[in-house]
Amino acid sequence: MNLFLEKLFDIIAIDTEYLNLYLTLDERQYLNNTLKSIEDLESDFYTDTQGLNLEMLLHFLFSHKKDITHIWEDNSKKEILLKLYTSSAISGNYECFHFDLSKFDQTYKSSGQTLTLYRIGRKEEHKESLGNSWSKSISGLKNYAQSSSIKEVESRPIFVIEIYDSEVLCEGKSIEEELILKKGFKFNEFRTLAIEERRQVFM
Repeated sequence: MNLFLEKLFDIIAIDTEYLNLYLTLDERQYLNNTLKSIEDLESDFYTDTQGLNLEMLLHFLFSHKKDITHIWEDNSKKEILLKLYTSSAISGNYECFHFDLSKFDQTYKSSGQTLTLYRIGRKEEHKESLGNSWSKSISGLKNYAQSSSIKEVESRPIFVIEIYDSEVLCEGKSIEEELILKKGFKFNEFRTLAIEERRQVFM
């Protein structure tokens, strides 16, 4: 990965260790050869011919090139990271690159309560590999499924956890009642909704 990309992904908090696993060698080479400076974000760098994972990343970068340029010029604008994390350019239908949440500001104020949170799992997601975006309610989860155009919701796992609110990093989209949990968060209880429960939720 060239020096520009290393700095860029550090500033916009994309996990480069995971990115090297997420992208194939050919995809990484395309990225490396195409984006070498911040000015290249204004070029025609988007492609859908190199693989779905790279396409998703390029679509994200293209959709947010103004935001990315702003935080590149002033990386104290950490509020932009939350906008990037909650981007509608990131689809819930596909596997996605990861953000390094250790670089996000802690803005949620804990009150010492226990929360019950809900999540629609991605492909092959399980108890030991849970994502960090959760909803405080079933209605918020439904709004997430609708806004993300998630297909075949009934075939996806729906996770439920109980967690201390001290594990919450910040709030996300209000319509989805989204909470973003800290990197390496710990939960007290975990379960997966059974088939009949899922059907009742998304009838």
